[in-house]
Amino acid sequence: MKKTRVPHRTKSPRVVQELSRLAAGLAASGSRIEDAFWENRLAAKIHAQLRTGDDQNLEAALDHLYDSDPSGYSEFIYAIEAAIECSIFTHDDRRYDVLMIAVPVLTWSRFSIPSGPIAEPMLENLRTQLQTHVLAENVQFVLADCLFSPDQLPRGYHLTHELAGKLWAAAVAGERCFHMNPRQLAETGRFLSDTRYLLGAIAVPQGKPMFRWQAEGSETRGGNPAAPKFSKKEIVQAWQTHGGEALRILFQGCAFELLVPDGFFSAWRMADRLARPYSMHATVDFLQTTLNISASRLRAVVAPFYDQWLEEYRISFTLKERDDVLYGIVWALVGDEDENSDIVGQIETTLRECGIAHTTLLQNRFLLEYCEECGAPLFPNPEGEVVHAEFPEEGEVAPIHLH
Repeated sequence: MKKTRVPHRTKSPRVVQELSRLAAGLAASGSRIEDAFWENRLAAKIHAQLRTGDDQNLEAALDHLYDSDPSGYSEFIYAIEAAIECSIFTHDDRRYDVLMIAVPVLTWSRFSIPSGPIAEPMLENLRTQLQTHVLAENVQFVLADCLFSPDQLPRGYHLTHELAGKLWAAAVAGERCFHMNPRQLAETGRFLSDTRYLLGAIAVPQGKPMFRWQAEGSETRGGNPAAPKFSKKEIVQAWQTHGGEALRILFQGCAFELLVPDGFFSAWRMADRLARPYSMHATVDFLQTTLNISASRLRAVVAPFYDQWLEEYRISFTLKERDDVLYGIVWALVGDEDENSDIVGQIETTLRECGIAHTTLLQNRFLLEYCEECGAPLFPNPEGEVVHAEFPEEGEVAPIHLH
C-alpha cells in the first residue's frame, strides 16, 4: 500500500543496503528453516527503524527492491506490516500474542457519511457482537472509540506502529475502550462513496487462537474432531448480520456493507480492493436516482493514468448521447497490481453488473492531472480530453466528489 512520504532525516545507504539484502535473502530462501533465519534478522532491523520514529530507510529500501527485486519487495513489505501490527507483549510476567485489527465498512450516501467519536452504548454493542460472532473465547480485546475515515488513519509506518503499541497495551491490561482525542484527527473529506474503519487490538496467551475460525470445536465436522465448529464463511455471515444491525443507527441515510475484522493491513488491503466495485455500483445508483434515468442511458469512459508507472484508471460517466462528463471515479491499483494485471477486465465486468452496456476504452497514457482550483482529479471524456466532472444544472446537488 502506498504511504505518504514525509522526509525527517537523511537516509542511511548502509541501512538501506542491509534491509534490501535481508529481504532479497528471504525471497530466495528454499526452506522453512532458512525462512526463519532471514525473517528474524529482517524483523530485528525493521523494529530498529520503527524505534527511530522515521520511515525514510524503510521507504528507500522498498523503492530499491521495487526496481531490482520484485519478490524481495513483496517479502519486505509484508515483513514491515507484520512488525507493525503484531507482536509478543509481556504484561505481569505473562506473554501475549497481540494483533492490531481493523474492521472496514464500505458505505455510500447522498448525505453525510459519519465519522468521529462513537458513543459508549454502541461501542459496547459492537464489542458484544465481535465477542459473540468473531473472536475466540476468553480473548482480551479493546476498541478505539472512533469511526475512522481514511484521512484519519495514522500516516506512515512508525505512526501506525505507535498506535498499535498503545492498543496492545490497552488490550493486555483488560481495557475495553481506547479513547481517541477527536481534536487530533484530520478533517474528513466528503465523498459519495467511502470507507470507514473501526480499530482495536486483540491479546491472547501465546499460542492461543484469536478468532472463532481458528478454535477447535467441541463437535465434529466431516469426521474430524479437531475441525472448527463453524466455518469462516458462517462466522462472517453472522458478523455481517448482527454487527450490521449494531451499526445501523450510526449509518442512518447510508447504504453500507460491513466487512470481516482482520489484521490492520490485510483489512485495509481488502477494503481498498472491494471499495472499487462498491464505489462504481454506488455511483451508478446515484446517477440513476438523481437524474431519474436507467443505467442504459449512461456511457462509461475508461482510461489509464500514469506517474512513473501505471497508478490508476479513471472512469468517467456521461449520458450516452453526450460527451459531457457528469461524474468520475478513480480505480486505483492495489497491492501487487501493475500493467500486466487484468484491471480493465475487472472494470468492464463491474460496469456490466451495474447495467452499463456502452463503454469507451482509451489507450492513451494520461498523466495524473488535478483541478488547480479544487484539487479534484480530472477525468477523460470520449474525445480523449481530461476535464472537470460537471453535474448538470437541472439535477444540481450538493458539491461532492466520488472515490
